[in-house]
Amino acid sequence: MVGNQNELRRFGAALLIGIAAGLAARYYFDSRARNESRVPTGLIDWEQARQAALRLSQWEQAPVDDRHFRRQQYAQMVAQSEPLIAEYLGVQLPEPVNRIFVFDRREWLEANIVSFSQLFRPLEEVYEKNGGGRGALGVMVNDVSSKLLGMQIGGLLGYLAQRVLGQYDLSLLSAEATGGSLYFVEPNIARVQQQLGLNDTDFRLWITLHEMTHAFEFEAYPWVRRYFRELIEQNFTLISGQMLGNGNNLIDIMMRLVQGVGSGQHWIESVLTPDQRVVFDRIQALMSIIEGYGNHVMNAVGRRLLPSFSQIEHQIAQRQRQRTLLDQMVFRLTGLDLKLAQYQQGEAFVNAVVAARGIRFAGRVWERPEHLPSMEEIRNPAMWIARIERM
Repeated sequence: MVGNQNELRRFGAALLIGIAAGLAARYYFDSRARNESRVPTGLIDWEQARQAALRLSQWEQAPVDDRHFRRQQYAQMVAQSEPLIAEYLGVQLPEPVNRIFVFDRREWLEANIVSFSQLFRPLEEVYEKNGGGRGALGVMVNDVSSKLLGMQIGGLLGYLAQRVLGQYDLSLLSAEATGGSLYFVEPNIARVQQQLGLNDTDFRLWITLHEMTHAFEFEAYPWVRRYFRELIEQNFTLISGQMLGNGNNLIDIMMRLVQGVGSGQHWIESVLTPDQRVVFDRIQALMSIIEGYGNHVMNAVGRRLLPSFSQIEHQIAQRQRQRTLLDQMVFRLTGLDLKLAQYQQGEAFVNAVVAARGIRFAGRVWERPEHLPSMEEIRNPAMWIARIERM
């Protein structure tokens, strides 16, 4: 998502851990008042999430103007971007990107609520297998907590719906692996373009370039999608184990949280178990490369293609530095601010490798999982270069 291109991905990973801690706390306190006759409820009330998101998004006030024209415009920009990126990277997409959607905020929300319900399905299955609204695990999630979780997720998605510009949706956890979809949230794009006084065509092509780099990362190298999915599933397995534990898990979480105070760690990092930290670091390293590599390619191609590229970059960077106090609070509480330095390090890593060995050598990160850098190597590109040259 350009402008907020990393936020939804960070939000998903951080939200999983935050919800796990919250559910463990609910279990500890609610299990003391167990009611075996309780009617089963869902882990998350997705209709509540949907309604909360729609209300907060104010989608009625942000219609799409001239949808047919914009759809043709973005399709042309996708077709224009693909050969330029392919030439720079020296790889081809297996097939053209043709799933292109011009959305208003409501349509973007509907698509992402489906994606998030798929994302949380493994936790829902653990919940259902352990009695739904009954039994040891089910007691911690009743009608009220289910709606609260729905409101939390919906509120954050509604917040993002007002800010997202573009998104490459690879349907990570869908039943079948299909080509990804490009979403352009036109009301938000038009608002930012007008507020910043940017060129209509250049700004939309800038967005298109960024999202198309993600299409190359996931479609030209199919293993990346599988590997990403495996990491998410490992994360869910660990969270599920935490949910199935007893009240001692809450004590452990609180102890880790207290020990993390003053350490410089984010609160979400503080509650991770050692096993969760291993998976979390792998996810962070992959995300750093996905975003850093995408930014590098967009910059390399965009500078040659767009007359107003420097103006766009300057205006967008300035806008991001002027986040409101509310934005800063939401970022901190949800983990959207988590590892911002690491994502910047991802781009710095790719830039350093390209400067030292060229873009073809940097592209070796996508050859197989073993070529992905660790977070230590992302901070020290020379270490990764030396390892790859020995292989």
